Amino acid sequence: MTNDQAPADDSGIFELAPEEVAKPVKRWISPAEAAKQEKSLLCPKCSYDLRGLRSDRCPECGKMLTQTAVRQAENKRDGINDSSWYDPRAVLFAIVGLVIGGTVWGIAAGSITGVYQFAGYFGITVVIGWVVFFVCSVMWIGFDQPLRKTVVQIIGAYGLYSGVASVLELIPLPGIITFFIAMAVLVSLLSEMLDIDLQDAIVISLIVIIVKVMLMTYVFYLSLG
Repeated sequence: MTNDQAPADDSGIFELAPEEVAKPVKRWISPAEAAKQEKSLLCPKCSYDLRGLRSDRCPECGKMLTQTAVRQAENKRDGINDSSWYDPRAVLFAIVGLVIGGTVWGIAAGSITGVYQFAGYFGITVVIGWVVFFVCSVMWIGFDQPLRKTVVQIIGAYGLYSGVASVLELIPLPGIITFFIAMAVLVSLLSEMLDIDLQDAIVISLIVIIVKVMLMTYVFYLSLG
């Protein structure tokens, strides 16, 4: 073969075919699920249709669309009455917190009186926590579930918090560090149990702690008089 001979057709140079654009695969859904998605998903506060919304707030009333709020809207759409008050995790947290706190206070007092004192302290904390949460819910958070279930969840959150706070008092740490650790625990529990924003949980925790300190200070001064 000479150098001036034309190259053969199969010399290794090929023209690539244009790549086909992949089409998105649609997820199959059952006819029943498709029928549900065609129904309006109404905001629990203002009844705005939330279908297709990509924001985590209702554009009509500004309500935060937490998991609880969305579940409430879906239950209403699907005709499910979620009126159950029982929350097994909250009950477990309350029991664990009461056992730990009662044990610590009982040992510190050297008698059963310490257990009674902790029970009173815990009761006051729960009442303050519930009142503060109720007021905050009326003002801006809103109500996403039955009040009875909210009460159980608040008891669980403050029960475990009270138990952890009792243990922290036994650790030789500066008071400011103990305060922030207890505060972080309470904020985490409220945010998780009540399914609220972290900033809302921080505000509620601060108000509860301030009111509790003021009340205990007032009781202390009354005892001195």
